[in-house]
Formats: sequence, structure tokens, C-alpha cells
Amino acid sequence: MASQAGPPNGPNEPPHDPAQDPRNQPPQPGYGTPPMPHGQQLPGDGPGFWSPQQPPPWTGQPQQPYPQQPQYPPPYPQQQPPPYPQQQPPYGQYPPPYGSVPYGMRPPEVRQVPAPPGTPFHQLARNARHQWWRPLLGTLMLAALAFVLIGAVSVVWIIVHGAITGDLPETQGDSIFPSDLENLASTLVMLGILTPAVAFTAWVVQRRPPWSVASVLNRIRWKWLLFACLPALGYLALSSLLGMLVESVFPTADPIQADDGAWVGFAAFIGPALLLLLLVPFQSAAEEFVFRGWLVQTIGAYAPRSDARNAVTRVLWRVLRTPWPALVVTSALFVSVHGYTGWAMADIFLFAMTVGWLTVRTGGIEAAIALHVLNNLLAFMLPAATGQLDGWADQGGAPWTLLVTDIPCLAFFAVSVVWLAKRRRVATVSE
Repeated sequence: MASQAGPPNGPNEPPHDPAQDPRNQPPQPGYGTPPMPHGQQLPGDGPGFWSPQQPPPWTGQPQQPYPQQPQYPPPYPQQQPPPYPQQQPPYGQYPPPYGSVPYGMRPPEVRQVPAPPGTPFHQLARNARHQWWRPLLGTLMLAALAFVLIGAVSVVWIIVHGAITGDLPETQGDSIFPSDLENLASTLVMLGILTPAVAFTAWVVQRRPPWSVASVLNRIRWKWLLFACLPALGYLALSSLLGMLVESVFPTADPIQADDGAWVGFAAFIGPALLLLLLVPFQSAAEEFVFRGWLVQTIGAYAPRSDARNAVTRVLWRVLRTPWPALVVTSALFVSVHGYTGWAMADIFLFAMTVGWLTVRTGGIEAAIALHVLNNLLAFMLPAATGQLDGWADQGGAPWTLLVTDIPCLAFFAVSVVWLAKRRRVATVSE
């Protein structure tokens, strides 16, 4: 019968003593295994099972190889992840650590390229996509659009007129419709449609923000436009007072024609007045978009770069970097599209130069629009109040007193706008 002390020994083996079994020895200091929950132990564990050079893995101590254990190759070096940037790059810009943009996440192509920061108003068309042919192509496209849009408005107006009245209008001279008010309204609409045409041309041909034609902030600054109306009202009041004063002191053989008609009454005045209040702002703004916006920036776009080494280009840069060549050319064109003669041509030229200079000085056409709108409203409202709208298309000439009285009035308007723009901190260059 086998002994309970252990299994039977072989012929050459010493007897097995359980007390001498190292697994039953008490744990030595710093060795052994921690007790398991509920007094349990792992199978095969016991005191002294782990050597001093290789403590158990659950003790949290780094494992060391046995003295006779071969040294295996060290593990791969732990690669540190790239530091996370403090500020993520803009969408679509991936620095080298991030690699290329995955397919399907590429940002759309940028079609509108604004001018670099610090660009003055007359050079806003010279952006990163500027080519010498873009301003010329844009001008031709704008002329074609104007021809098509004006023709379309005329045809639609004639069709609507015929549908309402029952007969088609017959052209008599420069008038298409029998009513003077209807002729004036159709003309104002035909001119007002040019504003979206200018913005569309700047966007399609020159690949820049469409409303960069309006200001250096690529939008219409409505708040500044309202503030600019205050100097414009002062201009009208001063012009009326000086006109009467100069005419009384220096009467001329060809005085300014005054409205001799009588008041037509509120019922006959309210209709034309509302129509003029609705359409005149669009007509006046369209003329500013074309002459002080598109044409000024078209000429200013041909200024060569400042680092040009050619002697000819350096001279052109010194001339065209200033807005004066563009202002002179566009002011002459502005006079040519009107029917004024004599001293009236000089007065219109001075008006165009003043509002053009203010456009560049204040970084937008808002001040020019304010003066143009209020001046045209007064010019149309007075004939409408006295029943003399039949002569709205007669521009003709004017006496020299008109130019004399208009010079200080325009000077007052320019000084007031510049002072107000400084107080309002109006942006004069692109941001």
C-alpha cells in the first residue's frame, strides 16, 4: 500500500518528503505571490516559484530575464504620435504630417478670389487671377449684357402696355409711349437693370467677389450709405441758397429756368412721386456701379507691379498706381453719355471727378450713390410737382453761374464726407 507522503520512489531516488517541497515553504521577503481572493492560488503557484530576477507580472515591476535566459531582440521603439497642433488648420489645408486630402473630402474649387489685403478701391480688380484680357473681355461682356437686357425690358414693357391698353405704342421721336411718366419710368428701369449686370460680369469674367465693385469690403455698406446722405442733403440746401444769391447779384442773359408751373395737387403728385422714389435710386446707383465702379477698376487694373524693372513699366506704374487717370477718363465718359452742353458739361465733369475721388478716398461708391440719388430725386420731383415732367429728357446747357455756385457746394460735400468717414472709421483699403 502506497504511503500517503507521496508517490512511490524509484530505486535510485531519495524518499519524497512533503515538508521539503519548495512549493510548501513559507514565502521569502520580496518573493512569492500575493494571496488570491478567498485564499485561492493559481495552479502551480507557490512560494519561491518566481525567481528574484523575474518577479511575477502582476506585481507591476518591470520583468527582467533570467540569468541564463538568452537576450531576445528588444521590442520595436515606441513611436511617439505627432504633437497635436494648438490650432487646427483651415479646412482644405493639410500640413505634411497629415498627408494628402482623402478622396471625397476635397474642398470645392474657389471661384471668387478677392484682392490682397491693403488694396485700394481702384485696383480691386487686380486679384490673383488677373490677366490682361479679363478687364477688356469684361467690358465687352457688360456692353453686350446691357444691350440684351435693355432690349428685353423694352419688349416686355411694350407687350405689357399692349395687353393693358389694347393697342401697341407708336414711337414718336425719342418717346416710345404716349405718357411722359411712362417713358421716364421705362428709362429708369432700363438703366437700373445694369447693377446686377456689373456684379455678374465681375464674378464670371474676373473671378472676384461680385460686390467688390461696390466697396473694399466686397459688399454695399448700407449704414455708411445712410450716413453719407447727411452731407448730400447739406449739398442740396447750400446749392439752392447759393444759386439764388448768385443769380440775384450776377443776373445773366440766360438765367436758370425756374419752374413757373403751379402746384398740381396732392392727388396728381402722389403717383409720380412714389414711382420716382421707387425707381430713381436704382437708376442712380446703376450709373455709379458702371462709371465709378466698373470703369474705374478696369483702368486701375492695368497698373504694373511696383517691382517692375523695365523703365516703361516703372513709368506706367507711377502713373496708373494713382486713381487720377481712371477718374479723368471715366468722368469724360460720364459727360459724353449725357446731353449737356456748354457750362453744364463742365459742371457735370466736376461732379463726376468729385464723387470719383470720394469713391477712392472712402473705399466705396456709397457717398457717390447718396449724392446722385438725392440730386436726381430733386431734379425729377420739382417738375412732377408743377406738372412739367414732359421736359425730363431735355438736358441742354446752363449759365456760368451754375458752375460757380456748384464749386463751393461740391467742396462742402467732399470735406464733410471725408470728415464723417474718419469719424466712422470707414475702411479705405481691402482687408
